[in-house]
Amino acid sequence: MKITQWLKSLIHTEQREMSDMKDIVTDDMVKNALRSDTVTTAVKTQIKSTLDQQIDAAVDTALTDILGSDADNTVTHPV
Repeated sequence: MKITQWLKSLIHTEQREMSDMKDIVTDDMVKNALRSDTVTTAVKTQIKSTLDQQIDAAVDTALTDILGSDADNTVTHPV
């Protein structure tokens, strides 16, 4: 067998294996994985974290608007 024929046979075999590999992961497998408790919990955790950060920022802004900044509220005690 010539080297060029051998290389062509390797390429052909690899292409055939790659097309077989594409069929291993199906849409249903991906859907089932996305529906799993692990993924659902991770999504909920991330959303809660994002909302907590947004709520904290909104509360800080509201408090600053209502009470003024820390520099405005410094209390001096007579000595």
